Amino acid sequence: MDYRRAAGRCADTGHTAGAMARVALLAEVHVVTWLLVFGGGAAATPSPPSVGTLLARHAPIVVLHPEERFEPVPVDGFLADADLLRPSPTGWQKTAGPLPRGGADLRLDQRFCSARVGVAAIDCYADTQDAHAAAPTVYGAAFRRGNRIALQYWLFYAYDAYSPTVPAGEFWQVHEGDWEAVSVILDAHGRPLLAGYSEHSEGVRRAWTKVPRRGTHPLVYVALGSHANYFKAGTQRFDPRVVDPLFISVIEQNGFQPVDHTEKGRVLRPRVVRVTAMRPSWMAFAGTWGEDQYLRAPGNAPVALGTGPHGPAFHEQWRAPVADVLGWPRR
Repeated sequence: MDYRRAAGRCADTGHTAGAMARVALLAEVHVVTWLLVFGGGAAATPSPPSVGTLLARHAPIVVLHPEERFEPVPVDGFLADADLLRPSPTGWQKTAGPLPRGGADLRLDQRFCSARVGVAAIDCYADTQDAHAAAPTVYGAAFRRGNRIALQYWLFYAYDAYSPTVPAGEFWQVHEGDWEAVSVILDAHGRPLLAGYSEHSEGVRRAWTKVPRRGTHPLVYVALGSHANYFKAGTQRFDPRVVDPLFISVIEQNGFQPVDHTEKGRVLRPRVVRVTAMRPSWMAFAGTWGEDQYLRAPGNAPVALGTGPHGPAFHEQWRAPVADVLGWPRR
């Protein structure tokens, strides 16, 4: 609208002052409308909350199996009970600490217990964990990638002792130092879009609207022994998209069902401890958290089945926090 022409017409009628006031008011209304529609878009959209707020808001609630002896704990107790080992021509040799930055050829070895005896070592590892009387803990980190925010929660268990039966029987697969993870992917404004749960070799994802929750916190049902994460309680048949099909075949060849077991036991609300790739210093350790993994089938001696796990910053999930989880199969 041309406000000068409107004012001129009002003057011709002899009502200049009143008309001018009305025109000024009309102009002000138009300006305010323009600001609200075109100038206020960015201001109307709130910025996302702080990283600390987001990590606290969506920290997982952990539901353990009633028979579970382990819980997600701080790594400090395990580190205090472990030796740092270096390979040599004659085998693994103890080397002086502290944990180095890097050290991909090194490994930790819990000095009081031996994974080689499998499920028989559960009491030993559980007792050493309990001796530290530490509160349930998850390690939290946040990443922004494009228009997405990834929240990660890393859970550390002193021992992984998988068996397809309850109670654990003659078939088992075990290792020290078990790292699991839960991811929550948010939009640029901090609104949850989906959750991803680690499960054996990889993980699965689910839209946030279908994730079991208490308020803003995802519920995570932790499998007995293996500590794989699931969206519900019950008997969970292995998914060949995330569990090595060869391992599934070995279980079946020995007459067992390839399953995990989740039930409604203890409910934990772990505290969140922030981490980065370099802090605390153990995050930069590139070696493995534990001695060799072992597998035992009925009628056979335990066999070594690869190395222990690496820490959070050495997983693909950490390196590609959004893309990796989006690549997990839906469930």
